[in-house]
Amino acid sequence: MTRDEVITLLDSRDPVAAAAALPMPSEVGWLRGDGRGEGVEVLRYGAGTTNAEVADRLLDIASRADDVRAVLLVPGDDTAGRPGSWGNEDLLVTAVARRVLPGVAIRPDWAALGEPACQVAVSFGADEWVIPHGVDADPEHLAEAVGARAVAR
Repeated sequence: MTRDEVITLLDSRDPVAAAAALPMPSEVGWLRGDGRGEGVEVLRYGAGTTNAEVADRLLDIASRADDVRAVLLVPGDDTAGRPGSWGNEDLLVTAVARRVLPGVAIRPDWAALGEPACQVAVSFGADEWVIPHGVDADPEHLAEAVGARAVAR
């Protein structure tokens, strides 16, 4: 995808259109921890970023995709005038990341978004969850509810 195409998708604010024709994953990988480490890139979006900055970061990651195993999608910090991200925006960025990075695991930030949003994100291209230590979420149950199989990583 070109930079202009990525920005146009982000500007549309339409996660359903951005996710159109994306296949539903049959598996959702999961692990416990913080989601960071070797081969994991962080994509910040939402408060404090522009769509152009998100597009540039995605395309930069795509240019190095052979060295990237996963992308952790992290919304910006809340401000007095705006939350870190809107739910619609979380799903939109997930779908756009999936389209730009077809061979890279897409991880929504569980700590920031929570269990329900991470589960819904699978329908928009997420295919990996990092469940924080101490959270007793059942990945098998969550994956089954969206028609996938949970696979421990």
